[in-house]
Amino acid sequence: MPAGSTFADVRRQPMPSRRAAPSWILHALVIAEVAIALLAIRNWFYVTTYRFYLDQRVSGTHDVRQSTAAQRFDVEGRHVVPQIAARERDRIGFQAAVGRPSTLHVDVRPGSNASGDASNTIARAGYEIRLREGGVDRRLASGDTAVPVSVACPLPSGVGTVELINDSSLTWVDPRLVRDFEMRPHAAALALLLAASMWLARTRPERLPAPAPTPVTWLRAGACCVSIVMTVGMVEGGLWLLGDRVPAGIAAERHDLGEVSRDPRWEDSPRYERRLRARVDAINEWKYGDIVRMGYVPAAVSDGIVHRFRFQTDADGFRNASVRDRFDVAALGDSFTDAMTLPAAESWPAQLERRLGMTVQNYGTAGFGPQQELLVLKDYISRHRPRVVVLAFFAGNDLFDAEAFDDFERSDGAIRRAVPGWRIKDVFSRADTTFVVSALRAASTWVSRQSSTPGVAAEGLERGSQDSRGSQGSSPVSAVFDRGMFSVPVNGGLLRCALMPPYLNTLTFSEQDLGGRRGWALTRQTLAEMQRQTQAFGGTFVVVFVPFKSQVYFPLLRRTFSPEQLQSAFQFYLGASPNAPDLDAMFRNRLAQNALMRRFCDATGIPLLDLTDALQTRVEAGENMYFPDESHLNEAGHALVADSLAGFLRRR
Repeated sequence: MPAGSTFADVRRQPMPSRRAAPSWILHALVIAEVAIALLAIRNWFYVTTYRFYLDQRVSGTHDVRQSTAAQRFDVEGRHVVPQIAARERDRIGFQAAVGRPSTLHVDVRPGSNASGDASNTIARAGYEIRLREGGVDRRLASGDTAVPVSVACPLPSGVGTVELINDSSLTWVDPRLVRDFEMRPHAAALALLLAASMWLARTRPERLPAPAPTPVTWLRAGACCVSIVMTVGMVEGGLWLLGDRVPAGIAAERHDLGEVSRDPRWEDSPRYERRLRARVDAINEWKYGDIVRMGYVPAAVSDGIVHRFRFQTDADGFRNASVRDRFDVAALGDSFTDAMTLPAAESWPAQLERRLGMTVQNYGTAGFGPQQELLVLKDYISRHRPRVVVLAFFAGNDLFDAEAFDDFERSDGAIRRAVPGWRIKDVFSRADTTFVVSALRAASTWVSRQSSTPGVAAEGLERGSQDSRGSQGSSPVSAVFDRGMFSVPVNGGLLRCALMPPYLNTLTFSEQDLGGRRGWALTRQTLAEMQRQTQAFGGTFVVVFVPFKSQVYFPLLRRTFSPEQLQSAFQFYLGASPNAPDLDAMFRNRLAQNALMRRFCDATGIPLLDLTDALQTRVEAGENMYFPDESHLNEAGHALVADSLAGFLRRR
């Protein structure tokens, strides 16, 4: 007992308590809790989706060479939807190697969409989804349905092969693996940390100062977090509300995710399906051609020339400055007539007017097929009684457009033609889908471009001469095919061109195949009616045959590249097809539609101008008639159409 102390004094001293936890432990626990919460949020945003595309298929128990499945990217609403159309019994395998538990998602649509064209008949289709892993084959889902169904199947974390099996025609819509988000580990860790914090806080002596943050500190921290979340949310909501008015860089990021911007130049019509609006006055700008925009070749192989021009439509909704009461020639057709990739003055109808010294009115509309062009003749042209009606028939898709519009009319507009989209990202996270991330990536891209190419302005139409004549100067020793772009040395220049895969695939159809299609029967009927309508008001009906790019460039490519090189190049374009391209058969079929149209026009007395030879001659001389990365004619191509047609009409 200390000197001077009594026994009572000692008894009144407090008993020693348990040792209080150091303050840094409680602070560390709070930091760990915040870190776990942030990690959970981060992992939720980085849940990754892996899409299955047909060119990623793996061989298995089924010979892929026997498959007739085809990859499609259709626009539905405001999004591009990847689809695998299986026309008959098929088995398609994909490797599943996510490395974590995941879920397979796919929609199954029987019947109509699987054939590549719409049909009023919906048949039942049986489907099955199986997983082969480590020698074990097990069924994940199966069914038999006549209506679209959505399927979700959980998958383990191992490496295996997912097989999509069908017994009749159906479409697998957006098959994809989505990595599962496991909240339980985060919740368990957070609960343990919170329990530890509460236990340590309760065991500290009351007389010691509280080591944990005060309520004011918590309030300030919470307010800061809420402010950050609200700011990010407001930016996200603001960009979402901008819709189609978001900056071009952000729009490009959203484009890769498959978001479709609304084009105010177009409207839906119960009579015409989709058509141009009347009295449009806008600026049209494009940098990459449709072959690039639709994802068939990468932007890196394109020249990336910016084309910018004024785009106007008249009171009838066609690409003219105004509606004229009297004109001599009416030009009918699709995008090869309205020339949406060029200023109106460069289109072949405008150039034809200057060459003939006669008035020519442009009634072309992108996407129109023969029946819609007949409706235009009846609704807009006949009352003006022009001397000549010229129909520019495009071999690339007019037969298929005829079939699609026939379905539209027969169904009273219920069945609409699938709008082609483009290949979209096959691997993306949940964070990638936010506008904030799109904005950050667009800003990063802009900064990198500014630092790499300072002072370089956007190039305009003055670069068009390179499109037509090709690059001059040093040319390669041998021809090159690079990721979809051909580079062919011709007459000291470099001719560059990419082909549109759907049009190239048309070369797989023989003359007999095309002649037996419903589209050809509809086209014959429609052209005969156009001739009767034109003759009724005293005019002459003329057909101009506009070939697609593959028809024109095929002979040059065949002479330039070896069969093995060209087959490899065509396989690049037709990669979703399981069968190797038959070059000999495709070359034999090159002029199949030309022959069909020639015989029909000879039999009906319709004057026909086939532009294939004229375009081919200019191309083989080293002059591009089409934009290198586009499926459409360039300025030189439209000039050739105008020159050829002017001479043809003068001779008649």
